[in-house]
Amino acid sequence: MVIGLLTALLASMSAPSAAQESAGDNVWESSSIFNVLPTSTRDPEARVLPRSLSAELLGEEHPASFSIGAAAGYLSARGADRGTWFGGVQARLHFARIFAAEAAMTFHSNHYENGDVVVTQYPLQLTAFLYIVPEGPFRPYILGGVGWYYTRVDYRDSVALVNKDRTDHLFGEHLGAGAELMLGSRVSLDMDVRYIFLNATNDKVIHRDFNYWQVTFGVNFYL
Repeated sequence: MVIGLLTALLASMSAPSAAQESAGDNVWESSSIFNVLPTSTRDPEARVLPRSLSAELLGEEHPASFSIGAAAGYLSARGADRGTWFGGVQARLHFARIFAAEAAMTFHSNHYENGDVVVTQYPLQLTAFLYIVPEGPFRPYILGGVGWYYTRVDYRDSVALVNKDRTDHLFGEHLGAGAELMLGSRVSLDMDVRYIFLNATNDKVIHRDFNYWQVTFGVNFYL
């Protein structure tokens, strides 16, 4: 009888242990945990969300696009007799949704010393754009870049008696902000304001730099 009681007691103690073992196996084999992990063997679709976010950030879902168009605007150089209009062309490469790069070539002339000094420039600007709102018809951005400025200085009247006309190759930087307005999938308008830092270190006549504010308007055709 004592042996029977001991046998029954041992059987009752081993039953909870077996139940815990069985429950542990069920927990480890449960797909609810493995569904959370992006493993290729358990749930390949679990990688869709991280992949989607990565593609969104890298712009893989928005392939690069190229636009070309005309640019025109108004600028006011420091120390000039008056402001002047300018015109030219611009080309932009859009990539990674929020970024774009532009190359622009324009032309303008400024008058100093009551017209006795005429400074004509052909700026070639390289600009990087960061679009604050990359989607929708209205897309504001900030910009910054560098430029090479072929500059011709012509002297007139009495100033020409003591100075010879010359050409310079100046370099500068620019910063600004603006926005692009999409008129459809193939055409857009843009407008921005830039300040150009362009110091002329060897000008002996007007003794001023050529820094200026520039307002640019453009029309772009996407290819």
